[in-house]
Amino acid sequence: MEMDGAASRGAGHRRAAGSAPRRRTQAERSAATQQKILDVTTDLILSKGLRDTSTVDVAEAAGVSRGALLHHYPSRQILMQEALRHLLNREIAEITVIAAAIRAGDMDVDGFLTEMWRRFSGPLFMVTIEFLTAARTDPAMRDALVPVATDYNHQLDEIWENLFPDAAHIRGTRRIALNTTLCLLRGMATQSIWRDDPKLFQEMLEFWKTSLGNMLPGPDEGTPR
Repeated sequence: MEMDGAASRGAGHRRAAGSAPRRRTQAERSAATQQKILDVTTDLILSKGLRDTSTVDVAEAAGVSRGALLHHYPSRQILMQEALRHLLNREIAEITVIAAAIRAGDMDVDGFLTEMWRRFSGPLFMVTIEFLTAARTDPAMRDALVPVATDYNHQLDEIWENLFPDAAHIRGTRRIALNTTLCLLRGMATQSIWRDDPKLFQEMLEFWKTSLGNMLPGPDEGTPR
């Protein structure tokens, strides 16, 4: 009987150790489905454009029924608005990581500009252009864009202040420098649609890095170079 009891306990332990992983809750499954739908939506917008991306396309690519898609996003307009928020919130999260690297001293101005150009010259900005074009004539899309874009810009403002902490006495110049930088990057990215000239864009980026260094003092400099 002793041996039988020990064997029974051992078998119980083995069953516990080999038990199936915890099943996801309904809320977790729903969140995962929404995440997949939004990721697929932005991928399709990148490849097909916003105008030609339909809910049928999204449902098929995401591997969900159209009914399931409409359960989460009752209309195409709502789906596109949420895809925009999803896109920018993801970018904000990644920008926050960059901000932490700057605060820790692991990234300088040159590194920040290189990273920002990498982001602007990648797929994110191309998808954003699709939304910006739609927002020009669609008030609902514009309303969805403004608050998230404002949050994104606030994150960049904080990063910029950490990059140029000794430029507080020229706060206006520092703010203009940030906005000029963003306009330059957007312009370069937009031009890259029809101009395949990476060397030129890199030269422009290096020129701007030098120009910024001459305009604004870095962390160890009291006055501009």
